[in-house]
Amino acid sequence: MNKAYLVAIGFIVLGLLMAGRAMIQTIVPYVSVAEARESTRKVQVKGKLVQGSLQMDPVQRETRFIIEDAQGDRLPVVHPKLAQGNVEQATEIVAIGQMRGNVFVAEKILYKCPSKYQGKQMQEYQESSQ
Repeated sequence: MNKAYLVAIGFIVLGLLMAGRAMIQTIVPYVSVAEARESTRKVQVKGKLVQGSLQMDPVQRETRFIIEDAQGDRLPVVHPKLAQGNVEQATEIVAIGQMRGNVFVAEKILYKCPSKYQGKQMQEYQESSQ
């Protein structure tokens, strides 16, 4: 086989390995609260907002709240920005980040707004939120 073909195939394989490694590093898995506490890497934690736990501090420009997952485990979350929209009415929150000490530091938060589901039957709404 021609030496130039071997070099080209080597570059292609190297490129595929580098792309695969980069793709694996960007995948952020969904985990439970218990798994998030044990994780040392960035993860996504889904749960419901614990009523009365939402605190927005405009001076520190951060949002703090507690989420509870399906198993009933609770996790304190801090987000270094003020939450936008009607987060206090959210039926479900996804926090993306990682644990630092006893607090989950969320780089990004996503929340399901109940107004999106207005007009649907309650059973259909509950099924869609699971």
